[in-house]
Amino acid sequence: MSRRFAFLGASAALIIIAVGLGYRVGSGLQDVGANSEGAWTEGLDPPPVWLEIPAPDVEFRTAEGGIARLADYAGSIVLLNFWGTWCPPCLVEIPHLIEVQKVLVELGGTIVGPAVGSGSAEAVLRFGRDRGINYPLWLSDYDTAVGRFGAAGYPFTLLIDGEGIIRKQYLGPQTARTLLRDIGALVVREPEPPPAG
Repeated sequence: MSRRFAFLGASAALIIIAVGLGYRVGSGLQDVGANSEGAWTEGLDPPPVWLEIPAPDVEFRTAEGGIARLADYAGSIVLLNFWGTWCPPCLVEIPHLIEVQKVLVELGGTIVGPAVGSGSAEAVLRFGRDRGINYPLWLSDYDTAVGRFGAAGYPFTLLIDGEGIIRKQYLGPQTARTLLRDIGALVVREPEPPPAG
Protein backbone atom coordinates (compact mmCIF):
# COMPACT_ATOMS: atom_id res chain seq x y z
CA MET A 1 0.00 0.00 0.00
CA SER A 2 2.77 2.47 0.91
CA ARG A 3 4.59 1.69 -2.36
CA ARG A 4 1.47 2.75 -4.27
CA PHE A 5 1.31 6.06 -2.42
CA ALA A 6 5.03 6.61 -2.94
CA PHE A 7 4.57 6.00 -6.69
CA LEU A 8 1.58 8.36 -6.83
CA GLY A 9 3.50 10.99 -4.87
CA ALA A 10 6.52 10.74 -7.16
CA SER A 11 4.30 10.86 -10.25
CA ALA A 12 2.42 13.87 -8.91
CA ALA A 13 5.72 15.61 -8.19
CA LEU A 14 6.83 15.00 -11.78
CA ILE A 15 3.58 16.46 -13.07
CA ILE A 16 3.89 19.52 -10.88
CA ILE A 17 7.53 20.03 -11.89
CA ALA A 18 6.64 19.71 -15.58
CA VAL A 19 3.79 22.18 -15.21
CA GLY A 20 5.92 24.53 -13.12
CA LEU A 21 8.59 24.62 -15.80
CA GLY A 22 6.00 25.78 -18.29
CA TYR A 23 5.51 22.44 -20.01
CA ARG A 24 3.52 22.99 -23.14
CA VAL A 25 2.92 20.72 -26.10
CA GLY A 26 3.02 22.13 -29.62
CA SER A 27 2.17 25.62 -30.65
CA GLY A 28 -1.17 25.04 -32.36
CA LEU A 29 -3.29 26.15 -29.42
CA GLN A 30 -3.43 29.89 -28.99
CA ASP A 31 -4.21 31.75 -25.78
CA VAL A 32 -8.00 31.67 -25.60
CA GLY A 33 -8.36 34.79 -23.52
CA ALA A 34 -8.41 35.84 -19.91
CA ASN A 35 -12.11 35.11 -19.44
CA SER A 36 -11.92 31.48 -20.55
CA GLU A 37 -11.60 28.59 -18.08
CA GLY A 38 -8.91 27.04 -20.29
CA ALA A 39 -6.84 30.15 -20.81
CA TRP A 40 -3.21 29.81 -19.85
CA THR A 41 -1.24 32.81 -18.81
CA GLU A 42 2.27 33.65 -17.79
CA GLY A 43 3.12 33.43 -14.11
CA LEU A 44 1.40 31.50 -11.39
CA ASP A 45 -2.03 30.04 -11.91
CA PRO A 46 -4.56 30.17 -9.08
CA PRO A 47 -5.40 26.86 -7.44
CA PRO A 48 -8.32 25.05 -9.05
CA VAL A 49 -11.82 25.49 -7.71
CA TRP A 50 -13.24 21.98 -7.31
CA LEU A 51 -16.77 21.00 -8.25
CA GLU A 52 -18.78 18.36 -6.33
CA ILE A 53 -21.05 16.89 -9.03
CA PRO A 54 -21.65 13.13 -9.22
CA ALA A 55 -20.94 11.93 -12.76
CA PRO A 56 -23.92 10.26 -14.43
CA ASP A 57 -23.47 6.53 -14.95
CA VAL A 58 -24.35 6.40 -18.62
CA GLU A 59 -23.76 3.45 -20.93
CA PHE A 60 -21.74 4.22 -24.09
CA ARG A 61 -20.90 2.15 -27.14
CA THR A 62 -17.16 1.92 -27.64
CA ALA A 63 -15.64 2.53 -31.06
CA GLU A 64 -14.42 -1.10 -30.90
CA GLY A 65 -18.03 -2.32 -30.65
CA GLY A 66 -18.27 -2.98 -26.90
CA ILE A 67 -20.20 -1.32 -24.10
CA ALA A 68 -18.58 0.90 -21.45
CA ARG A 69 -19.57 3.06 -18.50
CA LEU A 70 -17.70 5.53 -16.33
CA ALA A 71 -18.25 3.11 -13.44
CA ASP A 72 -15.82 0.76 -15.24
CA TYR A 73 -13.09 3.22 -14.17
CA ALA A 74 -14.04 3.42 -10.48
CA GLY A 75 -10.99 4.32 -8.39
CA SER A 76 -9.25 6.04 -11.32
CA ILE A 77 -9.04 9.62 -12.53
CA VAL A 78 -10.89 10.02 -15.83
CA LEU A 79 -10.73 12.94 -18.23
CA LEU A 80 -13.97 12.63 -20.21
CA ASN A 81 -13.59 14.58 -23.45
CA PHE A 82 -16.69 15.07 -25.61
CA TRP A 83 -15.50 15.97 -29.12
CA GLY A 84 -16.36 15.52 -32.77
CA THR A 85 -14.50 14.68 -35.96
CA TRP A 86 -16.31 17.68 -37.48
CA CYS A 87 -15.10 20.12 -34.78
CA PRO A 88 -11.98 22.22 -35.68
CA PRO A 89 -11.23 23.25 -32.04
CA CYS A 90 -11.41 19.56 -31.07
CA LEU A 91 -8.76 18.75 -33.67
CA VAL A 92 -6.47 21.44 -32.27
CA GLU A 93 -6.83 19.91 -28.80
CA ILE A 94 -6.06 16.29 -29.77
CA PRO A 95 -2.22 16.57 -29.66
CA HIS A 96 -2.51 18.01 -26.15
CA LEU A 97 -4.75 15.14 -25.04
CA ILE A 98 -2.31 12.60 -26.47
CA GLU A 99 0.44 14.08 -24.28
CA VAL A 100 -1.81 14.21 -21.20
CA GLN A 101 -2.78 10.55 -21.69
CA LYS A 102 0.88 9.53 -21.50
CA VAL A 103 1.05 10.99 -17.97
CA LEU A 104 -2.44 9.98 -16.88
CA VAL A 105 -1.93 6.27 -17.59
CA GLU A 106 1.16 6.38 -15.34
CA LEU A 107 -1.20 7.49 -12.57
CA GLY A 108 -3.64 4.66 -13.29
CA GLY A 109 -6.13 6.97 -15.00
CA THR A 110 -7.21 7.60 -18.57
CA ILE A 111 -8.77 9.98 -21.01
CA VAL A 112 -11.96 8.71 -22.63
CA GLY A 113 -13.16 10.46 -25.77
CA PRO A 114 -16.86 10.09 -26.63
CA ALA A 115 -17.17 11.25 -30.25
CA VAL A 116 -20.43 13.18 -30.66
CA GLY A 117 -22.31 12.88 -33.95
CA SER A 118 -19.19 11.67 -35.75
CA GLY A 119 -20.48 8.79 -37.83
CA SER A 120 -19.88 5.08 -37.58
CA ALA A 121 -17.63 3.32 -35.11
CA GLU A 122 -15.31 2.39 -37.97
CA ALA A 123 -15.06 6.02 -39.10
CA VAL A 124 -14.21 7.17 -35.56
CA LEU A 125 -11.61 4.41 -35.12
CA ARG A 126 -9.99 5.27 -38.47
CA PHE A 127 -9.98 8.96 -37.55
CA GLY A 128 -8.34 8.15 -34.21
CA ARG A 129 -5.69 5.92 -35.76
CA ASP A 130 -4.86 8.53 -38.42
CA ARG A 131 -4.21 11.11 -35.68
CA GLY A 132 -2.38 8.82 -33.25
CA ILE A 133 -5.05 8.99 -30.53
CA ASN A 134 -3.80 6.85 -27.63
CA TYR A 135 -6.91 6.79 -25.43
CA PRO A 136 -10.24 4.92 -25.65
CA LEU A 137 -12.82 6.34 -28.05
CA TRP A 138 -16.51 5.96 -27.35
CA LEU A 139 -19.57 7.02 -29.34
CA SER A 140 -22.08 9.56 -28.08
CA ASP A 141 -25.09 11.43 -29.32
CA TYR A 142 -25.97 15.07 -28.69
CA ASP A 143 -28.72 14.19 -26.21
CA THR A 144 -26.29 12.35 -23.94
CA ALA A 145 -23.53 14.95 -24.21
CA VAL A 146 -25.86 17.88 -23.56
CA GLY A 147 -28.69 16.35 -21.53
CA ARG A 148 -26.70 14.10 -19.19
CA PHE A 149 -23.31 15.84 -19.03
CA GLY A 150 -24.15 19.50 -19.73
CA ALA A 151 -21.99 20.03 -22.82
CA ALA A 152 -22.51 23.63 -23.90
CA GLY A 153 -20.19 23.30 -26.91
CA TYR A 154 -17.25 21.24 -28.11
CA PRO A 155 -14.81 20.16 -27.03
CA PHE A 156 -16.31 19.74 -23.56
CA THR A 157 -14.16 18.00 -20.98
CA LEU A 158 -14.81 16.78 -17.44
CA LEU A 159 -12.15 15.88 -14.88
CA ILE A 160 -13.62 13.07 -12.77
CA ASP A 161 -11.96 11.76 -9.61
CA GLY A 162 -11.68 8.14 -8.49
CA GLU A 163 -14.94 8.44 -6.55
CA GLY A 164 -16.89 9.34 -9.69
CA ILE A 165 -17.20 13.03 -8.80
CA ILE A 166 -16.84 15.69 -11.50
CA ARG A 167 -14.19 18.07 -10.14
CA LYS A 168 -13.62 20.38 -13.11
CA GLN A 169 -15.29 21.14 -16.41
CA TYR A 170 -13.71 22.79 -19.42
CA LEU A 171 -15.37 24.32 -22.47
CA GLY A 172 -13.23 24.73 -25.56
CA PRO A 173 -9.78 23.40 -26.40
CA GLN A 174 -7.37 22.99 -23.48
CA THR A 175 -3.61 22.92 -23.35
CA ALA A 176 -1.71 19.98 -21.87
CA ARG A 177 -0.36 22.47 -19.33
CA THR A 178 -3.83 23.36 -18.03
CA LEU A 179 -5.01 19.77 -17.83
CA LEU A 180 -1.80 18.47 -16.22
CA ARG A 181 -1.88 21.29 -13.67
CA ASP A 182 -5.38 20.31 -12.58
CA ILE A 183 -4.68 16.57 -12.65
CA GLY A 184 -1.58 17.16 -10.52
CA ALA A 185 -3.57 19.26 -8.06
CA LEU A 186 -6.26 16.58 -7.87
CA VAL A 187 -3.69 13.85 -7.21
CA VAL A 188 -2.02 15.74 -4.35
CA ARG A 189 -5.27 17.17 -3.00
CA GLU A 190 -5.66 16.39 0.66
CA PRO A 191 -8.89 14.67 1.68
CA GLU A 192 -11.46 17.03 3.11
CA PRO A 193 -12.11 16.64 6.84
CA PRO A 194 -15.39 14.98 7.81
CA PRO A 195 -18.20 17.35 8.83
CA ALA A 196 -18.25 18.25 12.51
CA GLY A 197 -21.01 16.88 14.63
